[in-house]
Amino acid sequence: MRNYTFRPLTPDDLPTIRHWLQAAHVRVWWGDPDRNIALMQQDMDNPKIDMWMVELVNRPFAYMHDHDVHAFATTHYADLPQGTRAIETFVGHSDNLGQGHAVGYVDARLRDLRRRYMTVAAAPQSTDSRTIGIYAQTGFRKRRLAPSRDGKLVQVMTYI
Repeated sequence: MRNYTFRPLTPDDLPTIRHWLQAAHVRVWWGDPDRNIALMQQDMDNPKIDMWMVELVNRPFAYMHDHDVHAFATTHYADLPQGTRAIETFVGHSDNLGQGHAVGYVDARLRDLRRRYMTVAAAPQSTDSRTIGIYAQTGFRKRRLAPSRDGKLVQVMTYI
């Protein structure tokens, strides 16, 4: 097991995040980098969301955030119980893809979240088989398909 560390996202991290969001393997699922950076800047001081740089040996290589599922009016989470935490993530550095890092750090973050929250949820796009597989490997179970706010079909998954 590798030692992944999670440190809060800071304004100084935004150039790195922008670079990662522009990478083809991230942009295909996360969309417009400028829109995402604006949302991150807007939420940096929001106590309803925790945004993290994921590091391995003091080197940031991924981004992750978690929030209460009812904090942002996401309709695909509407049926989940109060206190459920949602996660979203991506590996920024392409040289860290395919090495099991995503499963490793998602699992590490889940262990921490499960100390405080009964249920953790995720909602990757229904066609994102790689992310669905990563979440499944860490113990998430498919719950249902649902349209997201932007109309894309997502696979709602929960870890209970």
